[in-house]
Amino acid sequence: MALFLLTYGYHDGDERAKRRDEHLVYLNKLLGEGSLVVAGPHEDGTGGAIVLRADDEAAAEAIVAGDPYTKNNVTKDRYLRQWKVTVGSI
Repeated sequence: MALFLLTYGYHDGDERAKRRDEHLVYLNKLLGEGSLVVAGPHEDGTGGAIVLRADDEAAAEAIVAGDPYTKNNVTKDRYLRQWKVTVGSI
């Protein structure tokens, strides 16, 4: 399994608020399955980051595609790439 880092910004605050509960349910499902490592918004509320565990980039992309924030165009400027931890542990 590889780690993937997803960073993103938000489009509309109202749509984000509307979809937040669905998004959190989805993230908690991923956490239970072992696909989610950590997730959270930037302190200033302009975007967020998610660390995923997946077999490959296609699997990570599928996870991102299933997120209600992605499905409902809440996020923008999504950037997903494989991530290598060199200091510390997850």
